[in-house]
Amino acid sequence: MRSFAYVAAFLALCARSVSAQTTTVVDALGETVVELITLDLQGLPSTQTLQTLTTTTTAADGQQGPVGQPAATATDAGPTIYTYTTTDAAGDTVAVVDTFTPTFAATSPLSSIPAGTVIPYSSWLSLVGTNTVAAEVNSAVPRWALQHQWLGIATSLCAGVAGGAWLAFA
Repeated sequence: MRSFAYVAAFLALCARSVSAQTTTVVDALGETVVELITLDLQGLPSTQTLQTLTTTTTAADGQQGPVGQPAATATDAGPTIYTYTTTDAAGDTVAVVDTFTPTFAATSPLSSIPAGTVIPYSSWLSLVGTNTVAAEVNSAVPRWALQHQWLGIATSLCAGVAGGAWLAFA
């Protein structure tokens, strides 16, 4: 029980040490930056940027959601200008304006379905057959059973692991 207290105290000390080394600062652009301050091999302070926290911005023209709904259009199939939002490599939200020009596939003439013959069930059954196979007594796969030798090996392995763990943690 005493060793558990030592381990818990050591982990708490490590967590406190790491917590003391991180800091948040505001850069020249007004973004909040999380930094880690450590010492390099020469003992000089070194700063590493962990994350830049940005504020959320709204899309252009008050657009909400990933795709803006275009204004009502006429019945003709002319080009439609729309705006959608995406993110760039830095994670900033970007509103992109694009034009959709619809194209329609040419319709093909109706092709007739080839004529067929409906045959009676008894005629079909005589063509196909009943597909019954004679039962073979010895062709079944034998049922799986645990052999007693493997049970002894597994018990010995578990006892060895438990004994080793008892020696290591005692």
